[in-house]
Amino acid sequence: MRDSSLRLLRSCGATYVAVLGLLSASFAADVATQRTEGQRIAAEVRALAPRTNGTNTALIKLRNRGAVRAEIPVTIRTTLTEGGWITDYLSGDGLLYRVTRSPLTPSQYQTGRVNGPALQPAGNLYIPFAGSDFWLVDLGLEFFHWPEQRLVTKEQRRGEACFVLESSTPSPPPGGYSRVKTWLDQDTLGIIVAEAYDLRGQLLKVFEPKRFQKVNGKWQLKEMEIRNEQNDSRTSLVFDVEVQ
Repeated sequence: MRDSSLRLLRSCGATYVAVLGLLSASFAADVATQRTEGQRIAAEVRALAPRTNGTNTALIKLRNRGAVRAEIPVTIRTTLTEGGWITDYLSGDGLLYRVTRSPLTPSQYQTGRVNGPALQPAGNLYIPFAGSDFWLVDLGLEFFHWPEQRLVTKEQRRGEACFVLESSTPSPPPGGYSRVKTWLDQDTLGIIVAEAYDLRGQLLKVFEPKRFQKVNGKWQLKEMEIRNEQNDSRTSLVFDVEVQ
């Protein structure tokens, strides 16, 4: 009886180990697929370049606990280049943040003033633009350049079929993001919602387009918002969208 029980235990143990091995192999394959698909989607997002030069005017609204505490005019100027494009963010008091982007290389960031000395490279991407909740890393969508990109799932968000992409970096700076989870529209790869997490894995900021307006038969972004969930502040970027 004892020998029979031992043989049954050994048989069950061998089966259990075999099942674990299959599950581990399946999990490894799934992670590899997630990374491959994630890298592909991130590369496609990085390649979403503007078609023409353009200038938009907007208003930054800063809020604390629901109350508007400041309104700052801003101009956003896009210039196409040989291998990519440059986006200048100019605040009403002359502050200038410049993001030089390319599908194949990491973005370059510079800061300065419109009528000041030459722009200087930005050593810190986690500095706010004009005192807002928008940081340089947000303006340049730098997290799509991070080494780890995973397609974690596909699901509905705000009524749209989305890719859920998780971007992470192995060496996040103090006060920065450790990972960003982005819901991307499957048809356009436009951002539906993005969540940024701090070094402790706690939700730090939420980025969300809020309003759209139809202009000459085409939908254009009217307002985007970024919320800091840890200090209860939020910034709205409201674009001047005119019907011609």
